[in-house]
Amino acid sequence: MNLEVILKGPVRGLGAEADLVKVRPGYARNFLFPNGLAAPVNAASKRQLEALKKRRAEREAAESAEAAERASRLAKVVLNFELKQAEEGAAKLFGSITTGEIAAALAEKGFEVEKRDIDLSKALNQAGEHEVIVHLGYSVKSTVKVKISGKTEEGGDAAADKPTKVRRPRKSDLGEERASKEKKA
Repeated sequence: MNLEVILKGPVRGLGAEADLVKVRPGYARNFLFPNGLAAPVNAASKRQLEALKKRRAEREAAESAEAAERASRLAKVVLNFELKQAEEGAAKLFGSITTGEIAAALAEKGFEVEKRDIDLSKALNQAGEHEVIVHLGYSVKSTVKVKISGKTEEGGDAAADKPTKVRRPRKSDLGEERASKEKKA
């Protein structure tokens, strides 16, 4: 048995403002009603439905225009990344660029984008220029250029900076040392 409710605002996975949806009674009673996200369907709420639909249309038009404007600004952005490279001129790099790194780089440039809105068709682990699709909502998409370059580390400098690892002796090694010391004594 489902209960019909009118949503007062967008609810993820359920619907948007002014949608008439059927939900389980417990979900409506314990979550939607106490949080002010929905109202039960009755004569008074049906009158409010038209006002909610008008408000939703205005909000969606404004958000769609904002998303289109952000898409035009985002299309001009070029992101540069550097990854370790085995040897000079090799196309294959160590590691790859993730959606989280792209979202962080966009945030530094003033664009707030969630990493789940970034679409990587393939792994970005080769040097060169790549295009990444960013979903901005309301079926507005933009492409961002990502340039990846490789850097090689100098052999002498890297070895000097990195401390050498000293292996702890194992119990079996200690037993052999003691045995050899006892033989000598």
